[in-house]
Amino acid sequence: MASFEKRGKKWRAVVSYTDARGLRQKTSKTFDLKKAATAWASETETKVNGGLDINAGNISFPDYYMQWINTYKRDLVRESTFKNYISRHREITKLFSNAPLNKLTTSYIQKQINLYGKTHSKGYVGLFLSTIKSSLKDAMIDGLIDRDIYSRLKTVGQDTEKFENYLSASDFKTLQTWLYQNKELMLKDNLYLAILIALETGARYGEIKALCSDDFEFDSCTMSINKSYSRISRKDTEPKNKFSIRIISITEQLSNLVKWYITTENTDILFKSEHHNDRILKKMKFLSNELGIAMIKFHGLRHSHVSYLLHNHVDISYISKRVGHANISVTLSTYSHMLKEKEEEQEKLTLETLNINEVPNSPQKP
Repeated sequence: MASFEKRGKKWRAVVSYTDARGLRQKTSKTFDLKKAATAWASETETKVNGGLDINAGNISFPDYYMQWINTYKRDLVRESTFKNYISRHREITKLFSNAPLNKLTTSYIQKQINLYGKTHSKGYVGLFLSTIKSSLKDAMIDGLIDRDIYSRLKTVGQDTEKFENYLSASDFKTLQTWLYQNKELMLKDNLYLAILIALETGARYGEIKALCSDDFEFDSCTMSINKSYSRISRKDTEPKNKFSIRIISITEQLSNLVKWYITTENTDILFKSEHHNDRILKKMKFLSNELGIAMIKFHGLRHSHVSYLLHNHVDISYISKRVGHANISVTLSTYSHMLKEKEEEQEKLTLETLNINEVPNSPQKP
């Protein structure tokens, strides 16, 4: 229901309604002309009659974000992923404090993101901003904000030093050979075993940490990925997505080594304790210095696996399934830099194939 009252030379329109909780609400706005006030009241009544709670947008952005993740994310994403959403709520609270959701503007949000980018990497800001955009998109769909204030937001941040996080083919063989030759070290430090499995299967750290003896079929030389260890929740959870659940063929050499390790250690669980990031980094630096190979991170072993298979002309569609990507497009996007190198190799090979070293003499006319 709408009502109007004249205040001096201006007109104030008031629209009263009952929200979804059964509570009486009212919203008002002042105009120079009664005609404008009437038009606004009519438009507002149409919105509230359609189920829109006009005042719902008065909530602070941090409070709305918390409601949003509890509605759209809790129980719908992995526990570790939900905890990431929670941690971003703390950052949103620092940046936006009590700013009302329906008062946010693109320029204000960008200003705060620019401030955030001064102390964070561009990649991290991109992930953070993606979450903000998703929440604001739903806010607009739900009618809590009346315009798109998120699409023009730009990712900023500190550029991190880039390096090739994968081994060359020769470095791959050097590391692989050394690990087999020094398998006894795995009994003292099973991180060496985790490194070998990552190198030969392309599995993620969480997938490797969750492995147990039942995940191996030693006769058929296969390894099953059906769970993943979460560093956040510190327990085995479902894999990253349904495509991550897969059976990977492994070499007979790796199959025998894993069987030997399980038998020698008399254990069903390959990795009982977590390998912390600082210890992993030290081990990777040690191997780099000891073997004279490129320095990479643990996840770089996964990249090295893909790179080595590409180098040896393994079909990319098979590689995509082997590493648990949702589709080949993800693989093409993730490893575009490696594929560019292969494209250049193939281009050179094509030209060499088509090249005529010696032009034959033209047949003479009779």
